[in-house]
Amino acid sequence: MKKNSLFILFAVLLFFVGCGNGGNEYDQYGDTGDSGKDDDTADTVPDKDSSDTADEPADADTDNKPDDDNETVDDEDSDGSNVDDDSSSAQDFWSTCEGIIACAKECADDDSDCVNNCYVKGNEEGQLYYRRWRECFDSACAEDRTAECSAENCSEWDKLCNVAEAFEYEITIPAPYGNAEFAGSFSFILNNSFPTSESQLLFESFASGKISSMPVTLGGTIMSFVRTTADQRDGKVVEVYQVPYNTSTQTVGNPVILLRIKTDAATEGEHVVGVGDESDARLIVGEIDSQYNFSCYHAFGIGSFKIDKAVIKTGSSGVLNFSNGIAELFSPYNIPELGGDAREILGVEACSLIW
Repeated sequence: MKKNSLFILFAVLLFFVGCGNGGNEYDQYGDTGDSGKDDDTADTVPDKDSSDTADEPADADTDNKPDDDNETVDDEDSDGSNVDDDSSSAQDFWSTCEGIIACAKECADDDSDCVNNCYVKGNEEGQLYYRRWRECFDSACAEDRTAECSAENCSEWDKLCNVAEAFEYEITIPAPYGNAEFAGSFSFILNNSFPTSESQLLFESFASGKISSMPVTLGGTIMSFVRTTADQRDGKVVEVYQVPYNTSTQTVGNPVILLRIKTDAATEGEHVVGVGDESDARLIVGEIDSQYNFSCYHAFGIGSFKIDKAVIKTGSSGVLNFSNGIAELFSPYNIPELGGDAREILGVEACSLIW
C-alpha cells in the first residue's frame, strides 16, 4: 500500500481516537464494561487439537489432582492468601488446568486472545484437562455457568481442575506491573489535530519496555507524533503518541502509548511522570477499540524524564526533545500510590490481565 494512502486512512482513524477530549481528565481514555467475570470463564475456548486422542486418566474419579512430577502446587499460603504471582510455584500454578481457568475468568467478554494466552501457558496435562472440562461445561452448563453446575455435571474433570477454587481465585497483580524507557526527538507539533502527511510523523518508537510478558511496542509499522490540545482538568497539554499500524490489514493496532505533558511543564529540565494532579506528565499504555476510542488501560507510569529542548509552537518550527525517561508501570488494578485498585479513582477500565 502506498504511504500516501496510509496517511489518509491514519488521519481518519486517529480522528476517532481524539473524540471525547475536553471533559474529565480521563474522558479521552475511554469507558468500557467490566474486564473480568465473577464466576465464569471467557466464552471462547481454544480448538481441540485434532491429534488429541489421550484417554481419561485412570485416577479421574478418585483423586483431586494427578499424582505425577508436575503435580499442581497449592495456590494458597498457610494464611489463606494467594501465592506470590512472581514465584516459581505460581508459574507452576498457571500451567495447570486450575490455573488456566483462574486466568481465563479474568479475561474480558469475547476476548479470545486473552483466553488463548492463558491456555498456552498450560502444560500438556493442564491443557488436556482444561479441554475435557470445557467440553463438558459448555454442553452441560450453558444456562448455568457456575461451579455448582460444573461439580454436578462434570465431576471427573471438575475435581481434576479444582473448578470451585479456580472460580474463586483472586489474582494479585504485581506492583509494578512492568517498566518503560522513553526518549524522543520531534521537529513538528500539530495543533489539536492528527497527522495527514509524512512530514508530521516519525516512523519510530519513543518508548520501549514490558508490561508483564508483553512488550509495550509490538510488531508492525510504528508511528509517533506530537500535538497540542486542551483538557478541562489539566488545561493546555502536549501529547506524544506512539501507535502501531498494521499495513496488511490497514488498521491501527495496540498497544498505544501516550505521554501527556502539561504545557506549563514543557520546559527544559527534569520532570515527574505520575498519576497525581501534581505530576508534570502522565504516561499511559492502553488499547483502542473498533471505534478507535481508548477502551481500556494496561498501565500508568510513575517515574521521571528530562526535556532537553522545547519550543512549543505548532508546525515545523515546533521542537520537543526529551531523554532519560524511565518509569515503573502499574496496572489500574493495583497502584499502591492510589490505594491499590485505582480504576474508580482514575475513571478507567483495565485491559485483560497479562502474565
